[in-house]
Amino acid sequence: MFSKLLLRLVVFMMFFSSAIVAQDFKEFSKQYSNSYIQYKDDINKEFKNYKKAYDESFKEYTSEIQKKWATPEVSTKHKWVEYSDDYNSKKSIDYENKKISIEVIANSEKEAKQKIARNYDKMINYSVDDGIKNDILEKKIAKKIQKLKPKSKSKIQLKQKLIADILNIQEQIRIKKKLLSKKMTTKKYKGKIIYKANVKLPPNSLIKKARNYRPSVQKESKKAKVPTALVYAIMHSESSFNPMARSHIPAYGLMQIVPRSAGVDTYRHLYGKKKLLSSSYLYNPDNNILIGSNYLHILYFKYLRKIKDPQSRLYCTIAAYNTGAGNVAKAFIGNTNISKASRKINKMSSDQVYKTLMKKLPYNETKKYLVKVNDRMNGYAKLIAKGKL
Repeated sequence: MFSKLLLRLVVFMMFFSSAIVAQDFKEFSKQYSNSYIQYKDDINKEFKNYKKAYDESFKEYTSEIQKKWATPEVSTKHKWVEYSDDYNSKKSIDYENKKISIEVIANSEKEAKQKIARNYDKMINYSVDDGIKNDILEKKIAKKIQKLKPKSKSKIQLKQKLIADILNIQEQIRIKKKLLSKKMTTKKYKGKIIYKANVKLPPNSLIKKARNYRPSVQKESKKAKVPTALVYAIMHSESSFNPMARSHIPAYGLMQIVPRSAGVDTYRHLYGKKKLLSSSYLYNPDNNILIGSNYLHILYFKYLRKIKDPQSRLYCTIAAYNTGAGNVAKAFIGNTNISKASRKINKMSSDQVYKTLMKKLPYNETKKYLVKVNDRMNGYAKLIAKGKL
């Protein structure tokens, strides 16, 4: 009789304690869910304020440019463009097409050449830090953002060069001579004459630029457990190794990190904190490679982890870097459920997966991106194997 009572008591205590644990877990889940929702809301609100400041500043910036230039040319993913404070001169580095250009508003050819020489000397010594400090658009954005939150001063000096790191002294001198000796093109706008000089960079400029980032690429790709060649291929495709790369989204830096999505998710993965990364943080090549490499890690080892074949998962990771894991899922099942898509993918060969992505990805841009990155990855793998990178 006693043993039966004891057994009933034990069963009751187990049920009671389980009920408490279940209630605690339910309460914990609710709190976690609420915390995550609040976290996303905070980030979205912060990004909304930032995007508003960006859009307003961009409109002001292009409007000011058009007062002196017929077409407002601005920095892009593959091209860095900077105007003087008075907008009377413009210099640019086209990393993708390996070309530098300098345009000036001047009263004579002699004055134009003097201005071009000064602009070239300034540009050749530019660091990433100089690029940020003298970027008119970035200064406008910062001014608006400071009205929303306290100003934070960065103590990090970004000494990496924009162009001097791929040109030796002899090449720098030779390019300057070409700029000043070649016949300049001219055009008129609002009664002013614009003089333009441009010159091609050496054919090996791109690979030289890639080598400058080798320590960070090797370090971060190894820690993130992703192929080094993949990181190089992404950088090449996203920015042509332009450290000041900026797109309209906006996305920033070598691996074109979007602050609200890849930036937030990766920073949280690395440090367990919510943070909307600033443009100056992402222009830092080391930071950008850190975030980009670890975002590839998140895609491959977390979002797409249920895809069993490594090559199939790699194809999907490349596509997802450009368009998101949800759009990759759409190519296979018509919706964004990556778990269900993975089950279908696992029944296919890697060649079938590649062909499906090329046929059914929602955007042509992503299809082209997959081809470019895959081809370039193979090319960089060969360079690494030969010790050239």
